[in-house]
Formats: sequence, C-alpha cells, structure tokens
Amino acid sequence: MSLQLLIDRFTRRDPAIKLDATHYGTTQTVLLTLNHVDRLIEELTHARHAMQAQAGRHGRTGETR
Repeated sequence: MSLQLLIDRFTRRDPAIKLDATHYGTTQTVLLTLNHVDRLIEELTHARHAMQAQAGRHGRTGETR
C-alpha cells in the first residue's frame, strides 16, 4: 500500500490522497477525499480498539476461544 497527497496546481478540485493498493498481484488506485480519509481513520481506529480488546482478553487469561 502506498499513499500520495495530490494537490491540483490550478485548484479545480479539492486535495485528495491517492491510495495504491496491491492485492494478489493486481494494483488498484483510489482517490480519497477528505471525507473518505476521515471515515477511513474512524474505521481503522475502531478496528484497532476491537483488536486490542480481543488481545487483552487473551493476554490476561491465557485462554483462546
């Protein structure tokens, strides 16, 4: 995955982040607006908290389910 900030020299459009993601040898480019970036950060933060909670439960008791 790679990220690049794109800013149009003539400001015809809002700044965007170019995301290149490779999956199974195929690369796809996506342009993310500010709203997309905010949503992505929110979703990743939620996923991180869920993963930490799960790891915390397993780490304390040593159990896995």
